[in-house]
Amino acid sequence: GKNWIKSMVLTASLFPFLCFSIGLVLNTIAIFYHSLAAIPFGTMVVIFVLWAFISFPLVLLGTVVGRNWSGAPNNPCRVKTIPRPIPEKKWYLTPSVISLMGGLLPFGSIFIEMYFVFTSFWNYK
Repeated sequence: GKNWIKSMVLTASLFPFLCFSIGLVLNTIAIFYHSLAAIPFGTMVVIFVLWAFISFPLVLLGTVVGRNWSGAPNNPCRVKTIPRPIPEKKWYLTPSVISLMGGLLPFGSIFIEMYFVFTSFWNYK
């Protein structure tokens, strides 16, 4: 789209910053409690430098190469001007029914397995 630079920077930074901030908070708590599991500050700086000089530029390079690699799309077919009517969904294909049926199968499987486990514990009483 038109905001590809913003998307590129968010892709390169959002997840690493989220992970780094969670790690920093947990490490601060570990240091506060004098835990041996605390990561030294120098190691955290090295991880940030690795991200800044390896991961971030590679994401930027990959985005630019990926945008410019294929060029303009060449579609071999034409699209009709009159759109085809889309039929209505069946009642069992609605998201609410699919969610219920998707939960029914694992529930039934676990229920039957637990039934046999408990009846063996209680000697069929």
